[in-house]
Amino acid sequence: MDEARTGREVDLEVLRTALRGLSDSDLEGFDKKLRGKVKKLSSRAVRKALMANPELFDGEGWSDDGFEYVCAGIVALGEEVYKSVLRDPSVISAGIWEEREELLYVAEDVLEERYGEDEDYPQGPLRWQASVSSEKYPVVLSKPLEKGFPVGTFSWLRVDVQDTGEMPERIYEHPDGEVFDYPSHRLWYDDFDIAAHEAQEALRAHIDFRKLPDLSLYVLVTVGESDAPPRWQLMPNFTQVELSPGIASALSRQRLATLSRSEMTALARRVIADSLELYFDGHPTEQRHISELRQRLR
Repeated sequence: MDEARTGREVDLEVLRTALRGLSDSDLEGFDKKLRGKVKKLSSRAVRKALMANPELFDGEGWSDDGFEYVCAGIVALGEEVYKSVLRDPSVISAGIWEEREELLYVAEDVLEERYGEDEDYPQGPLRWQASVSSEKYPVVLSKPLEKGFPVGTFSWLRVDVQDTGEMPERIYEHPDGEVFDYPSHRLWYDDFDIAAHEAQEALRAHIDFRKLPDLSLYVLVTVGESDAPPRWQLMPNFTQVELSPGIASALSRQRLATLSRSEMTALARRVIADSLELYFDGHPTEQRHISELRQRLR
């Protein structure tokens, strides 16, 4: 992508020309890496910084798609800018930061040129080969943090709410099976994101996130036909090329639709606490802090 940059901007046509020379698997690899970087920017700290930017946010709300497109724009500005935002999201609370929605679909555009919309290349979810990491907390040799790393604001607890009633966006294949990645559920995402943020801030002084694989714990909530308690599940990490263990819960779409706002808040807090309790099973100090968190959030 750096080769397609003119100044700070990525020339999409130059990028498409470069991508046309790649194989199908290399194109998919480019798409995975790009979307992985965008996903890594999807933290509450980054969203909060963007919402504080008077050039971007008018106070009337911001769609998840719009937020994703701005994150794509940050990635398009290059590795130096991308890493600076990860280290200190406050840098984007001022100035102009452009949306680059089209960047997210440039690999798909090249594949459609190559095969057509209804020809040999499947236009349904891409099937991605993924490696599997079984690493869990605590990582024995925690990763050293680079100078200036924002320890006090880094979002180590990540949550996603997916709608299993929709077609999967992609399918990850690994030696023992498949993992389906569904579109995000827009309606209830904020409730769980807020609950995860509350839990993270309450536990920040007690959980050493440097001992978490990839510095993050991923919690998935799927909305579908029925409820299911928290369980271990393989999930794609930020690179989107490796699966690692996280905690997944399932909730009934029909039941969620009957809840009041206060009931929804209580449910989201309970699901996050239950997920943390399972993840840190066997670690009494962490369990004690999670139990105290549960009491405070009631």
